[in-house]
Amino acid sequence: MYNTCIDNEKREKLIMTVLRLMIETQHKENYGAHDWNGEGTCPQYWKYKGGSTYVLDFDPSKDTAKELVKALRPLIEDKNDSFEEYLLDWSVLDRDAVLWDEWDSPTFITKNFYGNFIAERNTYDGATESYVMMPKGDRSEYHVSRKEVA
Repeated sequence: MYNTCIDNEKREKLIMTVLRLMIETQHKENYGAHDWNGEGTCPQYWKYKGGSTYVLDFDPSKDTAKELVKALRPLIEDKNDSFEEYLLDWSVLDRDAVLWDEWDSPTFITKNFYGNFIAERNTYDGATESYVMMPKGDRSEYHVSRKEVA
């Protein structure tokens, strides 16, 4: 029989070893692509359109922040004729750190037992969306859940 109990001191040490990786991105939209007919070279008229915040809690004894950023970058970054998202910056913080504005909806990332990165965030209308992160910002197994209103 296995002892599954963890005393409070050990539990506190486990919690304290978890760090928070925060990744900030920039979005750009090419307004020149809106009226482009697809022939010739796409007109270039890029505008900055905000960005996203991605948050991943991790155990530094198992992963390094650099390794995680290297693995997440191709899942986040994308560029085509009309849109671009790229990493601006990343930082490692205490697990309890909250460095985003109250109106912001960061995307929280976890890793499932298959090794896939799962993204989850609350939407502006109170729903929660989640998906498996795929290369170039694509999504797989997309789900939206909404709270029932009485």
